[in-house]
Amino acid sequence: MSKTLIEQIEDAVTKDDLEPLAAKLGVEINKRQGVETIRAELIEAAEALAEQGVTSSEELDPDAGDYDLENVPAPEKPKYQGRMLKHIKNGRTFPWTAALAKSRNMKEV
Repeated sequence: MSKTLIEQIEDAVTKDDLEPLAAKLGVEINKRQGVETIRAELIEAAEALAEQGVTSSEELDPDAGDYDLENVPAPEKPKYQGRMLKHIKNGRTFPWTAALAKSRNMKEV
């Protein structure tokens, strides 16, 4: 069984842990405030929802369990397909530019 909203807020340690809970509750947080101040604001909002009968995050957003954005792989960045230069001494490769091509320590690969 999942934790209630208030338990999740109390278990959060950092501001970054509290941020997704604030988004679920629809509360705007100011990161310049301390953790305890942010926690107090979120608990007030969660208690107001508890009076309406909403005690867990699943009840708050019933579609949240269907699709999890954290498990979706990030799209891969396409690799550079143009001409490349390799530094002779350290082996690093760089995209070809006229200025780098003039350097004596660079060779085209």
